[in-house]
Amino acid sequence: MIQRRTRNGIVVLAALAALTWMLSREQGEIGEQLVSELDTRLNYALYDFDGRLLNDTGAINMEIQSPVLRSNAESGVGTVESPEIRIQQDDERWYITAESAIITADREYVSLMGDVYLSRRNEFTGQLLEISTKDVMLNVTPRTASSDSNVSIRQDNDWLEATGIRLDMIADSFELLNDVRAHYETP
Repeated sequence: MIQRRTRNGIVVLAALAALTWMLSREQGEIGEQLVSELDTRLNYALYDFDGRLLNDTGAINMEIQSPVLRSNAESGVGTVESPEIRIQQDDERWYITAESAIITADREYVSLMGDVYLSRRNEFTGQLLEISTKDVMLNVTPRTASSDSNVSIRQDNDWLEATGIRLDMIADSFELLNDVRAHYETP
């Protein structure tokens, strides 16, 4: 026979188990209600960010790396610290760095702020074109960039300086807008 103390212990243990089960079930239902009412549109920050923007066919339009990317849920706008951007265009790869950048919600425009450096390297010939300016607006899909600031362009020992530039990465052309100065060396 079971002693009276043991029987009372079993009853108390069973009551505690039942009470624990009921309390956990109620908290689970409350937790589920809270999660379903949670607004999933949250501001966030990503550290050591490495991302790719794809076109409609799934090809990479642009790669971007940054120590910090912040996104504002309400506006959909992203801000990026010290971005490093790579754009592949046929046999040429563009490298772009800036102090900071703002990416629009539709990811079509990137406003590069502060000192901006753009370089184009042909992967087969190794030929390098370097552009330095400030405050550039990059349009992702047509792969164009523009700035109204002073610009300096260097290739080999040749250089161009101007105020303002319109750059077309697909057509591999640029237009200097004002006060153009040039230095060309003959081979």
